[in-house]
Amino acid sequence: MLNKKIFLSIALTWTVIITVLSLVSLGSIGQSIPIANKDKYVHIIFYFCFTIFWLAYWQKRKYDKKNEIKVLLCAIGYGILMEVLQGTLTTYRSPDVLDVVANSTGAIGGLLFIRGFLKK
Repeated sequence: MLNKKIFLSIALTWTVIITVLSLVSLGSIGQSIPIANKDKYVHIIFYFCFTIFWLAYWQKRKYDKKNEIKVLLCAIGYGILMEVLQGTLTTYRSPDVLDVVANSTGAIGGLLFIRGFLKK
């Protein structure tokens, strides 16, 4: 199994990536892709991975459901925080309740994926 420091590095790096991409102007990147609500899929993927990476770091040798809940609540809370910061720190981004829903969906999906993975 990978060293916990590696899991921590991956989780922190992913968190920084989400933070930067949530707060910078992306201009017209991805606008030519003809998929409805494509940004929501990106949110789902980002928070799916966020939850998996942080669960991988926090889980000990024996699975602990308390860590599941803590990571899930942190992921959802972090998604809400990013939306609030978009509305308060930037003039080119705006908060969106549907982004919070997508973030939360990704986080819950990541948790369910880990639960299913651990059962096997």
